[in-house]
Order: sequence, then structure tokens, then C-alpha cells
Amino acid sequence: MLNRGLMLLLALMLVGCGTSANQPTTSSTSATTVPATIVDPTTVPNQPTSAALTPTLEATTPTTATISNPQSTEEVLAFIRQNPSNVSLVSYSTNSDGSINNADPLIEFNAQQALPLASTMKIVILASYAQAVEAGTLDPEQPISLADWDAWYWPNTDGGAHPAALKRLGIPADQRGFANDPAQTVPLKSLAQAMIFESDNAATDYLIDRLGIPALDQTIVELGMQQQTKIVPIVGLFLLVMNPDAAIDAASMQTLLELDQVSIEQQAVALAERYQAEPEWRKAAQNQTQLQLDLVQQSQVFAHIMPKGSASDYANVMALVGNNQLISPAVSQTMREFLEWPMTIPGNDTMFTHFGTKGGSLPGILTEAMFIQPAQGEWADRTKVVVLFFNQLPEQPWLGLMQSFMQQQFAVQLALDPAFAQSVASQLK
Repeated sequence: MLNRGLMLLLALMLVGCGTSANQPTTSSTSATTVPATIVDPTTVPNQPTSAALTPTLEATTPTTATISNPQSTEEVLAFIRQNPSNVSLVSYSTNSDGSINNADPLIEFNAQQALPLASTMKIVILASYAQAVEAGTLDPEQPISLADWDAWYWPNTDGGAHPAALKRLGIPADQRGFANDPAQTVPLKSLAQAMIFESDNAATDYLIDRLGIPALDQTIVELGMQQQTKIVPIVGLFLLVMNPDAAIDAASMQTLLELDQVSIEQQAVALAERYQAEPEWRKAAQNQTQLQLDLVQQSQVFAHIMPKGSASDYANVMALVGNNQLISPAVSQTMREFLEWPMTIPGNDTMFTHFGTKGGSLPGILTEAMFIQPAQGEWADRTKVVVLFFNQLPEQPWLGLMQSFMQQQFAVQLALDPAFAQSVASQLK
């Protein structure tokens, strides 16, 4: 169990990404244990995304018993039906242009509802990066010093994503996760990889800074994302909660909850700039290790301050990427280069022709966005899209799903099993 009285809430647990953070929904990609005092808000190290999915190719029957900790895909469905106000789900087959193929089951459950995204928002940043690469304003081979990358790092707030990224790249680091040789360089594309593979927040914030928030705003417009709110540096959002000058506790959290969207964004940007500009203040922030909020309070705070988006918008983006139709074939291909990390998991190549995903997790929040082309079966010739967002999850199901990745198995089964997809569509009408 989590020590709910003292938790450092800073880590969007990524769902399914490569090494230690994020892995597919079938292979049992990196199951992570939740630390006793630290919940990493933007990346959940270790997540399966597919090599171990053995879906039950059967239609489900409605469950009437109350589900508090889903242990099967059928129980995930029952949990969704029992908690409709805090769940969004979109699933469909696509045509070659990314549009909806109405010949197969279409599921749109709270599709337009804007919910907190956790690390799934990094899809937007990746799209903006891919646009800049195509335009020639960013060079993916540009050498980036580890000092510049580490300048955005906040130890123990990313579920171990940054140290895992350095380890994957063969870069020696100290016990806190800072590179031993800050003068060493890596190509810019390695930071984009770390943002998606490990869900590294430091890499994410570096890219936000390089791209600029106006460019991200323009990308959101070009992607046609109607419910997407502004994306700002993650470290700034965390500093709203863990400001070394005035950390949030149960008595002061109401002030934070009363901030409007514009104030949240402005303050987060200002705090991120201060984190860069004032090394001593940055060290004071990094030395904090505890947050005096229990899991329910943390869930409320992060649900309020994190960027939000709809399952419908993310389904459309993933459908276009999966069919090489997002902005341009070059942009889509660059994005697929990173999003299809699950295809490196042994066994996935026999189940999928393509599998791209980005998920996320924060206290009480789990998000999944996928495009999948099955390698066999009735749907082997088409690209499937599944987006599933959970918000305000109680402690038991949140911890249970983070350990079992059953929400991933549910999403993948929707993409592989026509009978299951039809059953879910019927029950969620």
C-alpha cells in the first residue's frame, strides 16, 4: 500500500513505452511497483503493451456485481459501466484516410469529455517535434549536452524514467539520476525517444522549451483537437504543488483548486522559467521528498492542473498517424518511429503488423491511446484505434490497474476481437 500521508506526487506514469517506463499491453511490459512514498506522475516505469495479451475471443456478458478492482477485461467493462462519469472510451476501425469505417463496431462513450491526460499529452509534443523536423527548424541529429537535458530533471518525480533513459543510452549517472559527464552529448532525437520510450519528463520539458508554447498551440489547431488545453512544462505544473517556498498541503490545496486554466498555465510557465534561471532554488525544489496530501487529494489536485483533452480528439490523431495521414506522410512516419516501440517486444510481431501507443498515469488517473493493425484474424487488413481515459479512480482500482495493466488488455482486446468489441459497443450504448 502507499503511504498516503506522505507522498511526493510527481510522475505521470506512462503506459507502455519501452524500457522501464511504459510497456505494451500484452507482453507484460514492465510491471511497476508503486513506491511507498513517491508516485511518479508522468511515467509509470514498466508497462506492458502487448506481448502478453492473450485475449479471450468471446463476447462478454453484463456483470451486476460491484467491481472495485478489475481483474479481467470483462470486469474492466463492468467497472466502466458502474463509473460512467469519469471514463471516456473511443474505439473504431479506420479507412485508409483515417476516417471511421462504419462496417465495424463504433464505440464512443463520453467521447467529447475533456479529462486530464497525464503523459498521453506527449503525443501532441511529438507531433510538433515531427513538424519541426520536416520543416528543417529542428535537426534530429543536433548534439544536445547532458547538462542541458539534466537542467529540466527533478529526481524522484518521474518514476525513474530519466535514469532509465540514460541507462538505455549507455550513459553513466549518479544515484539521483544525473549524468556523470554533463559535457557529453546525445542527438536531439534521443530526447524525443526518451519522452516516448521512458516517458522522461526532463526530455519532454526540454522539447517544449525548444519548440515553444506558441508552436505547440499551433500544432493543436492543425491537429483539429477541439478539447485540448494548452501544454506547458511539466516541471512548472509540479512546482504548483511542490513549490519549495510554499508546498501544498491539505489546508492550502483549496487555493490551488480555485485557480482557473489561464492562471494555472501562466504560473506553471513562470515557475518553469525560475527552475531554469535559479540553480539554488532548483536545488531546494529537488531536495523535497514528501507531499502532505493523501491519494484522494492528490488525485483532485492533478486532475485540476494537468492539461486536458478528449478521447475523440486523441482517437482522430492516432487514426491519422496509423494511416500515415497526419499532416504529411513524413510527420506521420516520424511519429510512428517512436510510438511503435511496442513492436520491439518479443512476440508482438506475430500478433501485430503495427502497434503504436502512448499512455499515462497520475494519482487516480490512467490514460491509453493506441493504433493497432492486427497481424491475423478478421481485422488483419485494417487499422484499429482505441483511446481509454480514467479519471478520479479510487485507490484500489488505480493501484490494481497500474500493477495488472488490465486496462491495456481491455484496449488491445477491443482491437483484436470483433465479438468482444461488439459486446462492449452494445453494453455502452
